[in-house]
Amino acid sequence: MIIEINTDLLNVTEDLTMGQLVFLSMVLDKNQKNNQDVRKLVSLISDDEISCLLQKDLITSIERGDSIVYEASQKLLNLTSKKESYFDLFYKQYPIYVLRPDGSKAYLRANINKCRKAFESTCGRSSAMAEHIINCLNYEVDKKTRTGKIGYMKTMWRWLIDHQWEETEEEMRDTVEQTESYGTELI
Repeated sequence: MIIEINTDLLNVTEDLTMGQLVFLSMVLDKNQKNNQDVRKLVSLISDDEISCLLQKDLITSIERGDSIVYEASQKLLNLTSKKESYFDLFYKQYPIYVLRPDGSKAYLRANINKCRKAFESTCGRSSAMAEHIINCLNYEVDKKTRTGKIGYMKTMWRWLIDHQWEETEEEMRDTVEQTESYGTELI
């Protein structure tokens, strides 16, 4: 049996033991079957650890015949509910369409599934990288809007495949260096 442990549960409460973390991950996993492996694993977790989770209102217990069924409490479900993904934030920030210099309308947010895969393969599980890409996008859109060149904005797919944020991050770095050195020279 393979168990995936949800490490986001460490943010739920500060004093979780390893046993409690495994137990909460199993409770939240809807695919768990009532088999021997699960029973063996649950038997390794002490009753004190489980009762502590019950007292914190993270799980509920229901007695069914000679066994006890544990379920996630509403409090735990609220604490672990998925927030909006970084790709969804990126997608919302990306312009829907632009008017090209020839007057035609170009829709920029096509190929959403391909874009999601490209974004997620670039970022992996790194929230810092995802936030960085979103910041670069915001910088580029803002700059192109200010300079009147938003009509030259690439489609989302092309922007991701061409790693456009790398060019934008260089420009952002250059802008920061220029503002930091302003007024430091003596005449």
